[in-house]
Amino acid sequence: MDLNATWLLLLAAIQSKEWKAVRDNAEDLLDWLDRSGFQPDTSSGIVTDHFWNKQMARHACKLAKSIARRQRGR
Repeated sequence: MDLNATWLLLLAAIQSKEWKAVRDNAEDLLDWLDRSGFQPDTSSGIVTDHFWNKQMARHACKLAKSIARRQRGR
C-alpha cells in the first residue's frame, strides 16, 4: 500500500464528504500503522519526525472515522 497516496485519498474524501471512503481509508491506514510501524508524511515534508507523523496519522484516522460515523447517522 502507498501510505502517502492513501493519506491523500483520506484527505480528499473528507473534503468531498465521501464518508464511506473516509472510513475505508482511515481503517486501512490504522491497520497498516498497527502492523508495520512506519507512517505516511502527514505534513508535506515540513515535519520529518517519524513519531510525530505516526501519531498525527493515527489521531487523524480515528477522528476521521468518528466524523464519518456521525455524518452517516444524520
